[in-house]
Amino acid sequence: MQEARVTLKQVAVRAGVHVSTAWRALKNDTYVEPAKRARIRTLATEMGYAPDPMLTALSNYRRKQAPVAFQSTLAWINNFPSREEGRTLINIAGYHEGARRFATQMGFKLEEFWLAEPGMSPKRAREVLLARGIRGLVFPPQPLSGTELTLDIEAFAAVAIGYSLASPRLHVVAAHQHNASLHALRELARLGHVRIGMVAATETLRRANHSFESPYHFFQAAVEEKHRVPLFALPGRDEPRNVAAAREPFLAWFRRHRPTAIVCHVGEVRGWLEAAGCAVPADVSLATLSRVFDVTWSGIDQQEAEIGRRALELLVSLFQSGERGAPATPLRLLVEGRWIAGDTTRRIGPPAEELLARLS
Repeated sequence: MQEARVTLKQVAVRAGVHVSTAWRALKNDTYVEPAKRARIRTLATEMGYAPDPMLTALSNYRRKQAPVAFQSTLAWINNFPSREEGRTLINIAGYHEGARRFATQMGFKLEEFWLAEPGMSPKRAREVLLARGIRGLVFPPQPLSGTELTLDIEAFAAVAIGYSLASPRLHVVAAHQHNASLHALRELARLGHVRIGMVAATETLRRANHSFESPYHFFQAAVEEKHRVPLFALPGRDEPRNVAAAREPFLAWFRRHRPTAIVCHVGEVRGWLEAAGCAVPADVSLATLSRVFDVTWSGIDQQEAEIGRRALELLVSLFQSGERGAPATPLRLLVEGRWIAGDTTRRIGPPAEELLARLS
């Protein structure tokens, strides 16, 4: 005979608490003090308690059918020195819009929290977040790769967008940048290009966890040696001073290696080439790996709004399941980009079938 299922009420009675307290403790809700939470969770395990999957499914179904009610506030953590920079960068604005829409659909409010506000310290930030009843945090891309924050997130569910936040080490939602590069290279090969270069800032490559250039090096190994083109990397960030200083070195690189196509993260390249008498795409094709910055170019739409949506979806699931703090095993959720043909590429010959076979 099948043994009777241990119920939540039985766990609560054994622990000497209300059913709602037991429910919160089993969700690892920080509203229940840590010692009591640990005791209830241990007791439930010893009793063999497990949620009824059919009741859970029914509850989820009813919640979807019911009008969305306000549940809680989640924080969008802006860590830029200037509040406006963290708001107006076009890719981050896309992430935020997707996240905000999903939060609203699920009954959550997404509220910006600026860590660089005057008088704000990591300790003060934690106190303010808790005082506002905020238990879920989204960390969009940071100003620099390798950013380490000393904010104590033990009481919060948390998700990062992109790889620039090195510590705390969180679950990450990001564009599938490796596949984006490989996709762009394949599309150019289908247009007959085999002599393809890449231009990017070193900070951009680091921020992507080197996912952009690794397929490029694989591509260069796949082509004949006479067609190989080295990566042109601008030192540091793709900010005006660094970009301006790279103009002449870039043109020297271009004249030396003569790529017929360039996969590029630096939009100024088009102006440099055209000013030097090289027409785009008549003389050279250009493809971007982030069309949000160069909307008329051929290249990859990274789907920033979808990335923001998926980050919030993951955060809400963590929030509702009671997972708090930095995870022991961080997840990586990658969103595929889409190739969109623009005005910067052209066919120069039949598809490079042999090369495409090597890239498959």
